[in-house]
Parts: sequence; structure tokens; C-alpha cells
Amino acid sequence: MATGEARAARVTRTGLALVHAGELVLPAAGSEAEAERVAEDDRATISYHFPVEIEVVAAGVELDPDALADLALSRLAEHLEGRV
Repeated sequence: MATGEARAARVTRTGLALVHAGELVLPAAGSEAEAERVAEDDRATISYHFPVEIEVVAAGVELDPDALADLALSRLAEHLEGRV
């Protein structure tokens, strides 16, 4: 694709993606209608699940990986709940 040329492209496999500012991302056909119907239903509970991978690299320093994971996840939860 030439520099500055923008055009739509279909995603051919599931995976993580890096999205840049200004890019437009559209849901798969039909998925947005179902998500909206559920979101408008007062009886519905919407849960988001996503993987979190924490990689700790330390040279010559004793670290407790469980304590670091707990700290990272608690900070993530604080941000998601808007407490920061």
C-alpha cells in the first residue's frame, strides 16, 4: 500500500492488534446489534474478559513474582474502576 493511501482490510485471523490513533475499527457484521440489544436489557450483566500477561525481568535482584503480579493486577483494577 502506498504511503498515505488508506483502505479497508478484512482481518483473517484472531489475535491481538496494535491500533494507531485515527484508525477506524468496526465490529464484525451482526455483532454490534447483538451487543447493543444486551446492553439495553436491564436484566443483563456484561462481563469483559481479557488476558493479562506480566513479564518480570530483573538482573541480580531477588523478587517475589506473586507479590509483583498482585500489585500489577490491583493497579489495573483501580484504573478500571476509575479510582486513580
